[in-house]
Parts: sequence; C-alpha cells; structure tokens
Amino acid sequence: MRRAVLTSAAWGVFLVIGCKKTDPPPPLEEPRTAPAPSEPEVQLEARSDTPPSRVELKPEACPEGMADIPGGTFWVGSTGRTYGDEENPRFRTKVRGFCADVHEVTAAEYDACVSRGKCPVPAGTKQSRRCTSGQPGKEDHPINCITYAEAEAVCADRGARLPTEIEWEYLARGGAEMRKFPWGEVSPDGHTCWKHSETCKVKSYEPGAFGLYDVGGNVWEWTSSWFAPYPWPAATGRHRVYRGGSWSRRFDKWMKPTLRSRGRPDDSGSHLGVRCVFDKPSEPCPYGSDEAGGCLFGVDEVECLDGKVWNGLRCAKAGATGCEEGAREVPGRGCVQERSSVLGSSNKGASAQSAAKVARERSPSFDEDCRANQPSRPVAYKYTGGEHVERNQAGKRDGCKNRDVGVGWNSACCPN
Repeated sequence: MRRAVLTSAAWGVFLVIGCKKTDPPPPLEEPRTAPAPSEPEVQLEARSDTPPSRVELKPEACPEGMADIPGGTFWVGSTGRTYGDEENPRFRTKVRGFCADVHEVTAAEYDACVSRGKCPVPAGTKQSRRCTSGQPGKEDHPINCITYAEAEAVCADRGARLPTEIEWEYLARGGAEMRKFPWGEVSPDGHTCWKHSETCKVKSYEPGAFGLYDVGGNVWEWTSSWFAPYPWPAATGRHRVYRGGSWSRRFDKWMKPTLRSRGRPDDSGSHLGVRCVFDKPSEPCPYGSDEAGGCLFGVDEVECLDGKVWNGLRCAKAGATGCEEGAREVPGRGCVQERSSVLGSSNKGASAQSAAKVARERSPSFDEDCRANQPSRPVAYKYTGGEHVERNQAGKRDGCKNRDVGVGWNSACCPN
C-alpha cells in the first residue's frame, strides 16, 4: 500500500484556512457550474478489510505516495470573461509549499479506512453501479460517490487534509508554468480518463505537472474551499468547490484547471472523489499567520474588469478606497458583507419558486450530437431558469440526460 499514516507527534496539528465543517447556509446566488448527472441505483457488496501500511516519517519528507509541491507565485483564473465571470478577475498570489497525493485516493484505500472505523461507508454507494467502493476489480480505481465530509475523513485518517482550490489549481497548472492542462497544451484525448463510461484505474495515463496523475479527468476532486467570487476565499457558504473534470466529460472546457465546479457538501456521485495534501511545517506562510496559527491568504495583483482598478481590497472605480458600504475588512478575507441574518435563513421557498421557472426549448443544432452519443435520446433540448438541480430534475421527468451544462442552462438529449 502506497500511503503512510502520520502521527501527531511527528507532524503536529495541521490547520486549514476556512474549512471548518458546518451545516451549509442557504445560497447567496445560483450555482453556475454543476455536478454531473446522477446515475441509477445499484446494491453493492462487502469491502476490503486490509489496512494501509504505517511507517514513521522524517519531519521534512513528504509521505510515501506524495509529491513535493514547491511553493511559488502564480496567476489564478482566466484572462477575459468566462462562465459568468466565475474565473475572473484573474489575480496573482503566493502559495506555500506542500505535499500532494501522486494519484487520487483509491477505492481500496478508502475501504481500508472504513474497515478501521475511521471513515463512513460512502453515502452514494447505492446510487450508481459506477460507484467503486467494495466493487471487485475496482480496488485501484479512484474512490467516488463520497460527500465532502467523507473526503475530509479519509484525508484526516492519515493526518492529511483537502487542498484549497487555489492549491489545487497551482498543482494542476504546474505552478508558475501556467499550463493549459495538467499534461501541457494539447487536447485531453490520450492524456486522461474522459469520454468513458466509468472510472479508470489510477495511473492509466502519463503523469502531468509535478508528476501527478489524473489531476484532470477520472473523477472531480473535492477541495476545502467554499465557492465565492474571486479573489478572496470565503469563511462559509452553501457550496464547496471541486475541480478537475471526470471520466464522463466530452468537452475540453471541463478539463481546464481554471474551471470551478461546486456542489453542496452532502452531494455525492460517481463523478466525485478526492486527492489529499499535506502541510510541510517548515514552510513559512507567505502572508503571515492568523490568530489560530494558520496561514493568511493574500492577493498581490488583480486584473479587474469593466475599467475598475484594484484598491488593495476590491475592484472598484478609480479613487474608491476600502470596502463598499455594508462590508468590513477582514484579514485574509478581503471585504466581508455583514449579512449573517441572510446566511442563516431558509431557502425552501426560494427553491420552490426557482423550480417553477424552469423552461424547455428545442435545440436542433445539437440533434446530431445526441444521436451519436445518446441514440435512445436523439432530440436536443435546452433547459433554462431555476438552479441546476431544478433543471436537472425537469430533464429527468422528461426522460432526458444532460449533454452539457453552463451558467443558467442545461443542454439535454431527450427521447422526443
């Protein structure tokens, strides 16, 4: 078994900025990029009882099966508008060095954690025949069908943690190399597990940046970050960010390391897994430490849009200083809106209203794509309005399957 378990005596307590487990509050805005569609239910059998090996590690060595990711400076996000501006504004920041799993956590590794009583049985194992936990022959496939809390648990079991989404993008793009894809500039074909009917065995393709496997493709990977507008990280929210694309994706955009996808912490599916990271205690925090001893987040430069300029806290009109009215400056968080009452309210009524707003219209230009990839559903439709989950449910009621999703729309292949 490739993994090492770390003791608190060897490493101490590892702190993560802004990733305390809390019940997610209601949405502040509609999700823009959504999880892959759910799969049919299937009953799975027993799981492995083999625990991973446990070895003592030298304090400054990365654990076995992890790569050393040197710290550095890089630009986060995309130049120009993309996907409802969720990859903008592009900004420059510094990343502290860390260790990262060479490949995604496997089904065998997760099931060993279950057998030791340190991880729960994956919440989504009965949702799909494509879930890998306990499946004979899938031991070396990435674990999937896990929630955010389950992803946290399997990392914590060996003293590791989930990466922040900024750390994830850094390792995916080769840091300052700023790669288009983890493997380089060319199309994903032949370089990753995509356009498949299920997950692939880990390390089936050549490694990419930093010698890491399957950073793009195979399964999306949970991060510790709440989704929030760039550049500052949020302390709370409704959706956790996951990155990387999955085995079922067919369009290049899903493999781009800058793409930000997200879901509720209790979401799970055959598309969603985990890669763990590990702090190196000797690495200094580029922007200093917070009161709890964790690293503060910092922003060095921002490419603001619409003629605005960076005033050190936000993109604003020239001459505007500090935070806007109703917000206050928080170290490492930028300008934080003072609206706790909104965050704590219920959104059931809003969800019902958005579901009623879902509309469907024909998209004949995609009929050929549907005929080629969903022969039993040869007619293309576009669903708009509401949130992704409502559009997804509307499509399912019509017997459709998603072919693509975007900001405010789902493209689906339907029977008629």
